[in-house]
Amino acid sequence: MRGKRLIPRRPGRVRTRRRRAPEVAKQELLDAADRVFVEFQPDQVGLKDIAREAGTSHALITHYFGTYAGLIEATLERRLRTLREQTREQLKDVRVLAHPESLIAILFRALEDPVHLRLVRWLLASERPSAAHAFGLSANGIQLVASQIAAALAANHNPPSAPIPREVVEKVELAIMTAVAAAYGYAIGKYALVGSAGKQPSRELDEQVQATLTQMVQAHIRAQLGEVRAPPPSTTT
Repeated sequence: MRGKRLIPRRPGRVRTRRRRAPEVAKQELLDAADRVFVEFQPDQVGLKDIAREAGTSHALITHYFGTYAGLIEATLERRLRTLREQTREQLKDVRVLAHPESLIAILFRALEDPVHLRLVRWLLASERPSAAHAFGLSANGIQLVASQIAAALAANHNPPSAPIPREVVEKVELAIMTAVAAAYGYAIGKYALVGSAGKQPSRELDEQVQATLTQMVQAHIRAQLGEVRAPPPSTTT
């Protein structure tokens, strides 16, 4: 339930009326929502604030997105789409599959964006059905990544190893799921976690947490694959 307004009224953007294609209009509304969410939590603002930032009426927002929650979901989905595309591009490179730390780095970079984190946190707390997609993983996304990582690591074995048993791939899936949970847990609860360790938040500490998580995931995956190791950087002799 939204209480009294917590923020000062934002000055609206003055725009002349012009005809726009529906997709263009939707993207402009999402752009306006992004600008507002840079400054405020979703619970601190509403449809009228987004409409004022976009220089339009809140009726247009409800026309395209139905509700304020629908607008928030669409704003996050656009960001998650970019994250998925980056991950797909990385997965095209077999060398990346043999080095899962590259995929963990993509996730940590996304979580450095305060808007991304605010929207994910809001969606998870809302317990809406769409919260199932809050992490940007398409259907069977973890399963697909785990299978590709296992195959890439096995292919680097010399001589090539036999096909990876399904039960081992499932353990790789669990490792990836744990890594995603740990990354989001750290990002969402960073200040409480860091404070409980008697430390101060810093970029250096973020990098140490990322490196530690990467090492743990790599060690676990390689152990499950029977000590199959990713190849070291190529050198000339």
